[in-house]
Amino acid sequence: MSTKRVVQQSEKITTDRQTGEVTSETRENVYTFPKEPPYVKLYLEDVEKIYGLPNSSSPVLYELLRKMDYDGLINLNSTVKNIICEKVGYKYQTLKNYLNTLVKTGVFRNIGRGVYQPNPHLFGRGDWREIYKQREAWLKVEYTAKGTRKVSSSLGEKIEEKQQDLDLGEESE
Repeated sequence: MSTKRVVQQSEKITTDRQTGEVTSETRENVYTFPKEPPYVKLYLEDVEKIYGLPNSSSPVLYELLRKMDYDGLINLNSTVKNIICEKVGYKYQTLKNYLNTLVKTGVFRNIGRGVYQPNPHLFGRGDWREIYKQREAWLKVEYTAKGTRKVSSSLGEKIEEKQQDLDLGEESE
């Protein structure tokens, strides 16, 4: 995915006319975001298989995603959970277990009590610019010249750091 880039820089300097001293300076960058990438429909049954979710759980995932707001969050209080359970024929505890599975597999992230964020690399709702920001914040991957890969999340946690066998133009012994 290409990253945002600076297209305009402006600088404003305020000076005191009597003394000639600079009283304030401000710098501003204007960014452009990449265009929305082409997409292919990915059916919930496929997400179910790719992430090893319980068989026939896609109707539950669909009901959960219907609750996603334009900030990319799903707010689930006990009433909403009961309504979803009634629609899909789940018991309350089964839904709670399913939500835990979604979090463990990285399909959702638990943001707070009863608040979940679906992985923005899989699901998005709203303006592309906001989805792009959510994607950028979800996961960062950095590579060093020595081939070390550092993966971190928007929560500031280091997920993984390990040496990769990358072809960096050097011969290995």
